[in-house]
Amino acid sequence: MIRPIASLALTPLFFVASTPFALAQTTAAEPAPLIAPAQDVPTAVARLLGAYRFGAIAERITLVATDAKREVTSDVSLRIDAGNAHTERPARLRLDMGRLAIYAEGDRLIAVHTQNNEQYFETTLEGGLSPQSLAAVLPALPLPQIGFALDPKPTEELAIERAMPIIGAGLTTWSSAQPLAGTANETRVELITTETSRLKNYSIISPTLTLRATIELINTDDAKRPDLWAINTQNRTRVSKLTDLRALPGDVNTGDRVPTLGLHRHDLSGWSLTDALRSLQEQPPQANATTAAAVICILPSGPIPTKNILAAQRSLTWLAREFDNQRLAGITTCPRLLAISVGVLELDQITPNYVKQTREQLGPVADGATLFYWTSAGPATLRRIAPGTTGAVILLIDSQQRLLGTIPLDNTLADEETIAREVRAIVSEKFVPGMPTDNAGSGDSEADGSRSR
Repeated sequence: MIRPIASLALTPLFFVASTPFALAQTTAAEPAPLIAPAQDVPTAVARLLGAYRFGAIAERITLVATDAKREVTSDVSLRIDAGNAHTERPARLRLDMGRLAIYAEGDRLIAVHTQNNEQYFETTLEGGLSPQSLAAVLPALPLPQIGFALDPKPTEELAIERAMPIIGAGLTTWSSAQPLAGTANETRVELITTETSRLKNYSIISPTLTLRATIELINTDDAKRPDLWAINTQNRTRVSKLTDLRALPGDVNTGDRVPTLGLHRHDLSGWSLTDALRSLQEQPPQANATTAAAVICILPSGPIPTKNILAAQRSLTWLAREFDNQRLAGITTCPRLLAISVGVLELDQITPNYVKQTREQLGPVADGATLFYWTSAGPATLRRIAPGTTGAVILLIDSQQRLLGTIPLDNTLADEETIAREVRAIVSEKFVPGMPTDNAGSGDSEADGSRSR
């Protein structure tokens, strides 16, 4: 997801926090603030840095990079905890960028590809976790939050009583008074912070490129639990370079027909996805609407990512309603979306006792789903479609049984909005009425989930 932006050589953005006094502060007028705005730049800077240093944070950043030829949009999920030496809480970082998941703690950095359950990358961060050590290993990341949380240089400038959170007041705009050190000539930065001194959005503007970032908070169970951010490397082989992490090759590419899943209800009676999509297509108020299925495939024999599956079930339920509303508003390319969950078993496991036992094992994943079925296609067939799946994956399928795309639920910290954004992106790019049957191709680049316009 980050690759196109990484090529824009924005490494110095790691160090935005290192030169805070080169920024001019202006505060927007706000009615009756609870706490008075900072009266000087040092105090405002202390609040800004403090907002990123005294607890774990989780943010979803939408990056839009525009040059003379195109516009590229990327979504990045950032979780970061600056740690606390006094309480022996280590600094930790988790990045989810497209299909690449990265975790860093102490002097160790680990990365995996979410469509590859066989390999991992690991390296040592010289001097421990910091913007500088990350910049030596990763592509350029336009994420100033990393500098605010982890750069040791401004630490002595903080003048905040740690026992009491200090909150700013109103939206504050920071504009670089001069080009940032280490950037191309005339590259400038604008940051906008909220009343809690956290970033709301920011822009990096140069003569050849404009990058704008919008930030949303992630409020999931793991957001404040850095101990849940780690990546399991058990049974994986270490690769020597980050770029060696690639999706495992599959037999079914985007645009190809999906193998027959052979679906069954809990009572083992048959159920047809094709018939369900056809029936959905003809339902009023708009008959002949395009349709698609979002199929959450779950491997009961694997490490089940329960939280991610539950998030996906909730996300797809309200996303189906969102598509209905958009279609009624005249957006005819929005499909009717059928969301189902499917337990993947072998043919000889489709028996009343085994299905009952497995349903009890899955618990809320099976019982909480509006529509839950079983397939006898087996894990091997699923991995032909979505290689590297160990626990769960979302398959997006059109009414002609062609694969629109896949969304892994393994090795990632998924939340409802992130899943919804991926579904929207696949639908907007690939689900077009009259799509030709020879529309083949992988559809998913390696670590890159960017959308180009």
